[in-house]
This record gives sequence, C-alpha cells and structure tokens, in this order.
Amino acid sequence: MPLNSRKDYIDSQEGQGSKNYSLQKASQFVLDIKEEISPLLAECIVYDSEKKLGNAPCVELPNGKLAIAPDLRCVTKKGNVFWFEIKDKSQRFFYPDTGADIFQVYGWYNTFKFYEEPVFILFKDPDFESCLPNRPNEKKKKEFKTRWDSFSGKPYGAWLGDLLELQNGYPRVFEERSRDLKMYILYFLIAKMNPVDDWLKLINEVDNKAIKPVPEEIKAYLHSNNTLLSEKNIRGIIASLFRG
Repeated sequence: MPLNSRKDYIDSQEGQGSKNYSLQKASQFVLDIKEEISPLLAECIVYDSEKKLGNAPCVELPNGKLAIAPDLRCVTKKGNVFWFEIKDKSQRFFYPDTGADIFQVYGWYNTFKFYEEPVFILFKDPDFESCLPNRPNEKKKKEFKTRWDSFSGKPYGAWLGDLLELQNGYPRVFEERSRDLKMYILYFLIAKMNPVDDWLKLINEVDNKAIKPVPEEIKAYLHSNNTLLSEKNIRGIIASLFRG
C-alpha cells in the first residue's frame, strides 16, 4: 500500500495525490494546531531557519551538523521549550502502525537528545472510508475499524521518547517507494498513542519534566529480516538515500 493511502485527495484514484496538494493539507493542519494551542503558550511559531536540508528547516546541533526540525517550536509560560511534529496522514491499513521518513525522525531525535527539548508527534486520520484500499478484506477492515475508532479522525500521538522505546518489534523500518523515490519509513505502534484533547496536559508534562527522554542510541527493527538496527546502521540507511 502506498504511503499516505487515502481517497480524500482531490486528484487521487487510490493512494497518494499530488505532492502540492498533500503539502497544502499538511500545512493547514499545522496552522490549525498552532491556532488552538497558541493562547496557552508564551510563544508558538511555525519553525523556519536559514539553514536547510533540501527545503526543510533545520536545527544546528552542538557538533555543527544539521537536523531536520519539527513543525512547531513552542515555549511554555514557564519558559520551557518543546516541539510538535504534525502529520496529516492515515495510519496503515495492513499494519497497526503509522510513521514518518526515517531521515526526519532522526532529526527530531537529535533535537530532543542534544537540547533536551521534547518532541511530540501528532497524527490525524482522514475519514474512515478514505483510509481503505480497494476491495478490502473484511477481517482486516474490522481490525482497522477498531484502530480508527480509537481516534475517530481526531488528533492523536505521543512523545518521541515513548515511541522510540523498543517493544513488540517496534519501532520498525520499512523500505517503500513514494512518487517513484525509494524511502525508508520508521513506523510506530498505534497502541502507544493516545487521543489529544487536552493541550494543557501536554504543557504541564513539559513544565513538570514528566516526559520520557529519547534513548541514548536510537534503534529500530528492519522489517525485511527482523534484525535490530543500531544507530550506526540507521545513519547508513539515511546516507544510502543520498548516494548517486
């Protein structure tokens, strides 16, 4: 199943629509979340920077390397910094998970690790019918409906430290193709995520330092052979995407 499989893209028969349209929807979701949470914060900005990787704004790490930044940089009224990465995409139909490009996740990981600024990953599914493949298996459809009903199209997610905890074969790396480009996607268990309907709860977790840190070394399982990848392996996978 392609990435972002959904039928609510105006130019899509099944699967991904155009890049421009998907970016437009994602950008609007970011702005919607910013509008909701801003009154509760000292500052909330759509992050941008002069230094970029491709078109993606970056955080410069203490070692001088660049890390892809999350979407929103937030400052609580007590002066604590945290981030939101916001994904307008469907959870997967055939697996109990959802995720993001491993290159992006590694950037968020390093932002959290080196600056101790927590990153919350926020997802939102489209309408149920938009998430289904053509002629879905009824058993799989029932299983998926149970997962979809946990959030019913409303925002959900978890702190990155929780999502990177090794459990039940996750987080898990899949090699996929998107718009004819090879990508490696790091998937997280849906079961580790919760509905997000109380912004103050998240803000208080930041101010109270009640958030699990990211692990000292990021690790994940490779789906093709179920091996556990070290951080060195993950960096190698990312580097392979930029070779000729």
